[in-house]
Amino acid sequence: MSQNSALVARLREIRQIGERNLQEGMVNHMRWYEKNRELYLKEKRILQSYGYEIYIKDGTMECEGVSSVNSKYPIKIIYSDGFPSFPPTVKCEVSEDLILVRHQNKLTKSLCLFGFASERWKASYSAIELIEEIEELILRYSPETHDAEETVEDIVPEPLINQYDYRMGGILIPKPFGDLILDNFYDRNNCTVRYDKHRGIMDKVWVDEKIFLREKNYDEWFNNKPTFNAQIFKVTEQPPFTTEKIFEWLTNMRIQIKNKKKHFLFFVFEDDWGFVGNKRISWVALKIIDDKAEWVRCYIINDDDSLIRTPYGKDLAHKEVTLVGVGSLGSLVATSIAQEGVRKITLIDYDIFEPANSIRHQGEQHMFSYPKVDVVKERILSLMPTTHVNVEYIGIGGHRSTEQLTKLNQILNRSDLIIETTGSHKVSHYLNRYCLSENIPLIIGSVTNGAWSCEVVRIIPGDTGCWGCWNINYGTEIPPSAPVSEIQFAPGCDQPTFIGGISSVNIASGLIVQASIDTLLNIDTKDTQYIRWSERDSKGNRHYNIDYLGNPKSRDCEACNGY
Repeated sequence: MSQNSALVARLREIRQIGERNLQEGMVNHMRWYEKNRELYLKEKRILQSYGYEIYIKDGTMECEGVSSVNSKYPIKIIYSDGFPSFPPTVKCEVSEDLILVRHQNKLTKSLCLFGFASERWKASYSAIELIEEIEELILRYSPETHDAEETVEDIVPEPLINQYDYRMGGILIPKPFGDLILDNFYDRNNCTVRYDKHRGIMDKVWVDEKIFLREKNYDEWFNNKPTFNAQIFKVTEQPPFTTEKIFEWLTNMRIQIKNKKKHFLFFVFEDDWGFVGNKRISWVALKIIDDKAEWVRCYIINDDDSLIRTPYGKDLAHKEVTLVGVGSLGSLVATSIAQEGVRKITLIDYDIFEPANSIRHQGEQHMFSYPKVDVVKERILSLMPTTHVNVEYIGIGGHRSTEQLTKLNQILNRSDLIIETTGSHKVSHYLNRYCLSENIPLIIGSVTNGAWSCEVVRIIPGDTGCWGCWNINYGTEIPPSAPVSEIQFAPGCDQPTFIGGISSVNIASGLIVQASIDTLLNIDTKDTQYIRWSERDSKGNRHYNIDYLGNPKSRDCEACNGY
């Protein structure tokens, strides 16, 4: 068989496979439609009563009609496989002068129903609610009827920045650039950007004679990529969403392009975010190569997004936490408190990272032979680059020089909270006495053998019992743990201290982090100083249980009576 004949045969085979897959897909669509037949028939009857024509295409129902409040608006409703969990897609193909002032994508012409990301849609809704929402949007936001001065309750405006005809990739706008406001910019500003084929990062920004530099922990990002000079333009209205007439628009805006072989322009403008009247700065980049232009999405890192997801993060940003022990449990705690918003973290551990640690550890295997504190620091900065991470190679409880002891005391003294996850009781006792003497909150977290259970003890000097009190109150109550097996190692032989998976360690670290946040924010958690969680019973059967218990002061506690 000749090479051409083989190619033809292969193309025929690929076509047959594609046709077979298409037929199977259509059969699956029709099966799904038959399964939801009654639901669709109900929707069909409602839409027909509103004058819609119904079509079945590839097992999907499509409906076409016209708005009853404005006949200039044709409506096409497409029911997806996810209905009724997801609302149908609604498109309104109108000319540019009729696009809704809000809640309609300028490019796809689709309507944003039931709020941004359809957050108000309920599975119990039917075509009646759908039609009502469509007609209300057209009535309120058609350019022919919209009253800009009318007060309209609208808490979900879609940011215009999402509607650009973007190509693959993007440019990161890190801190402090992401926190700049429109008033920080002049009409034209110089900047530099590091950029590869599809991705890049803003490097420097000049505003008048002042230079804004990105946070230093971003320095290694795209470090070996080409650096380009660029300009940032402050505009009062967003640029056009497509690049079809972009050079004409640039000319009208009196923006000159000196080099069209490869050039970047950035535009900043105010955009709606969250609710009507709430403005936030948006960025969009224009990449020009050989007289061809394309929009590049800008990914902004700023405090707004953090405060939305972790509203208490602003209060945590000024707290300083010291974490003793950064094994598998401690590494998860460290990265989690950084993502919660703590910006000052000291890591203390003397151990070295090995590839086998990465099975449960947050470190990556290529970091083997590094100290664990350096490995965890690297991981934290990859997640939250603005975090200040201090590392110390100290083994608490062992022999130390006077200089080392002084340094350790300085670190512990400036902490708002100390977290101990070493699993070593001698470390727990040492830190317990130190925190009692210096009035520093302490959290001790550990997992039992097999990570089938975890214990979190929260110690607030002068308010709760201490680690000694906990041993008196609960020392004889042992949570379920993995039975002894042949692969179990004896404690203290520098081998794995427990056998168990990352899923269990994740739960344990989450409980420790929650207790830490409550402590840092002074949240009243009366009689919940001791958290005890287990996922198995004493026989090893799956059985989840969690207890929140108090840790009252004990008259017999030697540690408490000493302070």
